[in-house]
Amino acid sequence: MKKERAVQIVRLQENLSSIRRIAGWTAEDLGAMLGVSKQNISNLENGNTKLSQAQYIAIRHLIDYRAGQKPKNPALTRLVGLLVDRTELQGKDYNSLVSTAKNIGAAAATMDNRALGIFAETLIKGCYTRISDLSVIEGTLKEVCESKETRDWTADIVGETNIEEDA
Repeated sequence: MKKERAVQIVRLQENLSSIRRIAGWTAEDLGAMLGVSKQNISNLENGNTKLSQAQYIAIRHLIDYRAGQKPKNPALTRLVGLLVDRTELQGKDYNSLVSTAKNIGAAAATMDNRALGIFAETLIKGCYTRISDLSVIEGTLKEVCESKETRDWTADIVGETNIEEDA
């Protein structure tokens, strides 16, 4: 159990930047939630500072909380589960997932949750070779694609510009 937790800590640190972006947080946001500076988060992400077990627990709590808040963002839950929790994944599968997580993280800021979900699940399905998990990934992709989530762009624009209605 201790060895597995040690692997999870290392993997969370290796993938923290991608996971943070998929969760929709800047380094400053994550630092504020943890009570540390943006520089501390940068040092963790760049490997300049080793992630402690206490930091791991705090960050995992935030990730799990965020996943509970945004259940229509399956990419976060899926990637944390595969990259961090599935310590038996190694070699080609793990390296492909790390690369995929970076691509999803880079795109996360430009997509709404539905588009991000479709993009993420499609990339994961394309890079992943474990047959036992592919049916679960396929099911999630189908569910996200079929969701009827819509976005009211008019309300977003009006809300941003603070236009007052004439009485």
